Amino acid sequence: MSTQPQRTPVANVGFATTQWSVILHAADDVSGASPGALEALCSIYWPPLYAYARRDGLSPQDAQDAVQDFLHRLLHGNGLASVSPDKGRFRTFLLVALKNFLISRARKEQAIKRGGAADRLCLDTNNAEALCESELADQMSPDKAFDRRWAHTIMTLALDRLRDEHKSIQQARVFAALQPVLSEGGRVENQAALATELGVTPGALATAATRLRQRYREFIEAEVRRTVDKPADVQEELRALRTAWT
Repeated sequence: MSTQPQRTPVANVGFATTQWSVILHAADDVSGASPGALEALCSIYWPPLYAYARRDGLSPQDAQDAVQDFLHRLLHGNGLASVSPDKGRFRTFLLVALKNFLISRARKEQAIKRGGAADRLCLDTNNAEALCESELADQMSPDKAFDRRWAHTIMTLALDRLRDEHKSIQQARVFAALQPVLSEGGRVENQAALATELGVTPGALATAATRLRQRYREFIEAEVRRTVDKPADVQEELRALRTAWT
């Protein structure tokens, strides 16, 4: 999988309270943590919804409005009423809920005007077209576009966390040089010359690349774990991510 996903605008949220399991098990407690946790997750994972809406035939403006209205109703209505343990993946829940919403919206033939919904979730949708460019350029199905952008989002979050671990000047230089090799089977090109440029031995550079790839995989798995309820679902979601990205 590529290591150059386009950066996804994300909210500054604390992951300790944004796990899907928190929402899943507290869905019937409207006064508990689940509304805030759901809003935090939606702030991060809205791009797949937008990609689906665009590939489903909506214009950029209509897709933005539809996603905003969908999330508003999800957060402020009874959107969690259909949540059950057998729907323990946030990705699956979002996609099914969006499909039902778009069908209902089409049936009512409601033209949602920009700015019409109150208390909208603060989403940076201004660059939505650029963010989902690869999904919109290819003639892929709406479902595939959703899954590919979901994979993009997971990988971007993992990459951002990995970047945050390399804050010193030297660490940042090594990270920038090795970022292209984070993909599966990636190799360091011109290893000797690059090692000299970074002021390390070729062996140290190879070790750093191996550790970086391993840490990247750990962060990807950690991000997936935040969006599933059952540990058994993690590996299945990781397989889905690899499939969506290939």
